[in-house]
Amino acid sequence: NEQRYAVTEADLLELRSLRQPSHTMPTKTLLIFILLWASPLVAQESPRSIGDGKWQFLPNGIALPEAHQKDVQDYHGVAVDGQGRVYVAYYSSKQNPETRTLARFNYTPNENPPFKFDRFLGDASWVPGRVHGLNIIKNNDGEERLLLVYNSQKVILCDLDGNIDKAESWSVKHRQLGKASDGNRSPLSKHLGVYDGYKSNVLHELHMQDGSTTGYKHGGRGNGFDKTSTAHGIGVDVEGRYVVADRGNKRLVWQDPNFKPIKSTKHPGKQLQLPTPGLEVCNVQFLPDGSAVLPALNAKIGFLKKSLKSECGYEMDGVITMPSELIKKGYDGIHDVNLSNDKKYLVVAVWQRKRSIPPRLFVLKRAPDG
Repeated sequence: NEQRYAVTEADLLELRSLRQPSHTMPTKTLLIFILLWASPLVAQESPRSIGDGKWQFLPNGIALPEAHQKDVQDYHGVAVDGQGRVYVAYYSSKQNPETRTLARFNYTPNENPPFKFDRFLGDASWVPGRVHGLNIIKNNDGEERLLLVYNSQKVILCDLDGNIDKAESWSVKHRQLGKASDGNRSPLSKHLGVYDGYKSNVLHELHMQDGSTTGYKHGGRGNGFDKTSTAHGIGVDVEGRYVVADRGNKRLVWQDPNFKPIKSTKHPGKQLQLPTPGLEVCNVQFLPDGSAVLPALNAKIGFLKKSLKSECGYEMDGVITMPSELIKKGYDGIHDVNLSNDKKYLVVAVWQRKRSIPPRLFVLKRAPDG
């Protein structure tokens, strides 16, 4: 039973994600104004991939308990485990002993809302320092672990219940991390990597067993080979390679499982990359089939698909642009997005641009004919 909403400004819009030629981003994204009396906002596309489909806007599809919503300043990270449960990392400007920074939601696709609050993970000591990056990685035994990266140089690796007293679970702080942005681990890697994405743009390798530094580091600030300008997020593609959301340079760049830059064979002296013009891309989240979603701070969500025509093996597959009426209501600074395991839903976390407007956590649902 699809939830119905009273007609608001948001309900007067249809958001169209455009299909585009391979290798290129669409030159513009259309905003079609129509009256939707019986259904929420939708994005119209052709029905072939995650970048081609109708998406219904569900502002209440996921939510923290009401008492915890009022003090949230930023929703920063979204992760999905193998059971389909969703984890949301967020930061609260006002804090008390009950404040938390990581919440888990159960996925109930045939119910309304589809994502129901389950529990908080961690305790009040996890709150200070502003959590920024959130990913699920696997340890050496193949067990899933939550990786939280803080702007304040703190990194937490815990099990899916928030425990840090298990094997290969820990909480550390390293001054070398400067103002850290994100971290990840490929199943083909020995160590995990954490980016100082807001300062040096250097990636530091950490030991899995205890989070200590290995002494190995890579990259730096710039726009050339092995350089990034705000390495905001880091994903892992289906080949086990790292894909860095180089926000300042509006591109994705590829690293091998040893965190070393992959050289382009078509463009000597350049790193393997995919331009993302028009997107302030801040992360990339891959699914096992090779499709991926790209959150962008400038009120957009991009999509990738596998491609034999592109050197990196991927190409852009459409873009959703939030309409101006929703941007005015705070649905603009899209900081992270992740797909449900069945690709029916997008869970979207929004960074608060204006203090007068509350941050947003919402869902886009793929329509039955999308």
